Amino acid sequence: MPGDDSTRAVALVHGLEGSKADEHVLQTASVYSEAGYSVLVFDLRGHGESAGKRTTLGYQEVRDVQGALSWLDEERGFEPGEVVLHGWSMGGATVLRSAPGTGVAAVVEESGYADLPLLLRDRLPENSGLPSFFNPGIFLMAKLFLDLDPWVVRPEEDAAKLSEEGVPLLIVHSTDDEVVPFEHAEMLAASYPDAEFWKIEGYGHVEAYSHPEYCQKLLDFLERAEVGEAT
Repeated sequence: MPGDDSTRAVALVHGLEGSKADEHVLQTASVYSEAGYSVLVFDLRGHGESAGKRTTLGYQEVRDVQGALSWLDEERGFEPGEVVLHGWSMGGATVLRSAPGTGVAAVVEESGYADLPLLLRDRLPENSGLPSFFNPGIFLMAKLFLDLDPWVVRPEEDAAKLSEEGVPLLIVHSTDDEVVPFEHAEMLAASYPDAEFWKIEGYGHVEAYSHPEYCQKLLDFLERAEVGEAT
């Protein structure tokens, strides 16, 4: 969706079992669009209209986000320093993993996890019916046969890299998130002490968009990040 400002764009990245048509993605797209940004929404591999049947929980999806950045540059003329990466849940983890070293203008992550093995430690026994001591074996099988290495997906390490690079980061998470515990947001904030951290209460997973202050919080962050102004 082309915007009025030729120096600012955003790539929006949905979460697990979601798509570019998710309500929170579309509502947030309108915030960026009204602010003049060009907006790119797309489906990650194995989701929506994209090919594939397998998700790797932010491992291989990094390539999808990097492909989006390349497309914005080569097809639409937006250099990385003019682009914001904004993701939710798995998409939040993925934009954090994708951003270091690219020179993007800023990153917004909502309801994302800081450490995939930590998240799976509790989730796998529930979903597999196996005791937690089977987790290491399941991780190894995923690496050997599914091209997924859970141990690599630790966005808190990437947040630390963004801190070193000085890339502005906004962390948004609800204390009542029942999918990704709030402790993951705290871990990300600990890795990037100067990140803007918006803690909300009473909202579920990826529901911050319905908060009455959401639009202004996002716009204020973008203004402070000075997206596109350096170029």
